[in-house]
Amino acid sequence: MRSLLPGDAALTASRAARPRRALPCAAAALTLFAPAAASAYDSLAAPCVDDPFYCERGAVAFERREAIPLQLDFETGWVPPGSPLQLNLRAAVYANTKVSLSGALEASWPEALALTAPGDQDGGTFSCDYGLGVSAQGRISVSILGQDFDWTGEIPYVPQLDFHVHASAPFDAWGWEPGIALASSTEPQRLASVAIGDLIGGSIPGIEGRFELDVAMDVAARYVTHRVAIETLDQATVSGGDITSERSASFTEYLGGPSVELNVRPEGSVRYKGTLHLIPTFSVSLLGREWSIPIADLPLAFPLTEREWLFESERVHIPLPDLALDTQEINFGAVEVGQANVEIVQLSNTGEALLDVAVTTDDPEGFELASAALEVDPETAVDFAIRFAPKASGAFAATVLVESNDPSDPVQEITVRGIGVAAPDDGPDGGEPMAQDGGCACRAAGSAPRGGAGGGAWAAAGLSLAAIAGGLRRRRRAT
Repeated sequence: MRSLLPGDAALTASRAARPRRALPCAAAALTLFAPAAASAYDSLAAPCVDDPFYCERGAVAFERREAIPLQLDFETGWVPPGSPLQLNLRAAVYANTKVSLSGALEASWPEALALTAPGDQDGGTFSCDYGLGVSAQGRISVSILGQDFDWTGEIPYVPQLDFHVHASAPFDAWGWEPGIALASSTEPQRLASVAIGDLIGGSIPGIEGRFELDVAMDVAARYVTHRVAIETLDQATVSGGDITSERSASFTEYLGGPSVELNVRPEGSVRYKGTLHLIPTFSVSLLGREWSIPIADLPLAFPLTEREWLFESERVHIPLPDLALDTQEINFGAVEVGQANVEIVQLSNTGEALLDVAVTTDDPEGFELASAALEVDPETAVDFAIRFAPKASGAFAATVLVESNDPSDPVQEITVRGIGVAAPDDGPDGGEPMAQDGGCACRAAGSAPRGGAGGGAWAAAGLSLAAIAGGLRRRRRAT
């Protein structure tokens, strides 16, 4: 705080140098977007559209893809029991699952810092691709004219198709309970066809036949988000807890500073269930005799399978305004009634977001303010003028309130005081009394009163208001 100019000239100059905006945002951005800082986080929050001075919003996006073997690794055993032809089928089902989510972390104040995590409309995608692996063994045990023919072995085959079931659906993030369900069914499809004569003709001459396998699948899956975890950088859950379907808001302690960084991570689960249908055909003929397996369908039900679905965290950097005053008290001293004195207060935004300031006083007659509202860019300081112009003799005091969107200190006070003193009487010639033995008593004729500044006097001194305003210009905070 300092006294720069007396009277109306300083107040006018201060007003002239104070438009609503303090500096172009690009100047602050040179520091804010330095490469070293940008590399530390995944999302940089920006002012919310509907409340830009008291809310910051950082977009977040998550995706997890995983191939999961379901708890179905099934073997039929030799079926049908007691038959001269038998099959042993083994099946494994795999699910390639992907969940994508997008939304935002919003921090708002003046109740600092309130947190919400709105999900985006159509910001979720849930998709599953089910694959199938089947192997088969065959057994032949027949007798013709007293001669036994036996064979047991693998039935190798090249799949005639890449059997899979695909299901996908968009949804509104985050996908709270009951979650997002997928269901899909297929018609029977031919997976394998093997000529038995080509397979075992060397072991049992003259044998003919065929092995064929059709498959079908009924599947269902469900994804549910259980919580959106919000953590500090030391991996501690914020004071307000996780965001859930029952608790849509949280909060974190904020003790000041230019920014806050938080980690955000959805946590959910995926459930699978369904039925695999194996429909085999196994027939042989030998020496005019024929045998076949009378099996129409072997349904294999999936046991219910549930998998935790945890996403990698996204770090959100939240810029905040941070107001610092260079003084909390101003003493204007003694000022002659009818004259004025101006003191300058420096308002600094040491934060990373735009600072919105409103200044008021409880004595606007005695203590006049240069401007009622200011916007100060990040890492920028401005000079603010307060004018004391007593209209009567006596002591005066008032409180200047500096209200802002600083989350930790939204209201700061400056105590101002001054003394109004009566102007001394002029001598008989209208000028200053001459010096007495005790020293100079007052001013020379034609000089400006102490604490005052007439426009003619400043013009005579070669000083324009523009030059005065230059002395009060906003300037970047020294580092």
